[in-house]
Amino acid sequence: MDQNKPASVGLGGDGDEIAAIDEIEMTFGVTLDYADAPTWQTAGDVFRSLQNSLPADVALAPDTWDRFAAALTHETGVDPATITPDSPLLDEAISWRGLGNLSRMMAVLLIGGAAILVLLVLALR
Repeated sequence: MDQNKPASVGLGGDGDEIAAIDEIEMTFGVTLDYADAPTWQTAGDVFRSLQNSLPADVALAPDTWDRFAAALTHETGVDPATITPDSPLLDEAISWRGLGNLSRMMAVLLIGGAAILVLLVLALR
């Protein structure tokens, strides 16, 4: 991993982000403003929304970030101590794995289509 690149939260964009937000809301007993959701790209973006939902003394408490990071990474298993405000929510590697699966599926379809074409040609002879 690039030393200058912050650790990803590890969310895959497959619904686990909803579970992560639910965990944050349960941990802090608040509901986040979902109007902010389109701007959530990093852990810091979500944390700012959380702070806006909390009483000032809780929002600024020294342990709030640690509790937030633990709740945010609860589903992914990423070490919350590695999460910074600049940590991207989505894991790039997960999206590439999905692309790999798509490529394999396309290859299977292409080979299957070619096999059917060969069988049709042989049958029509």
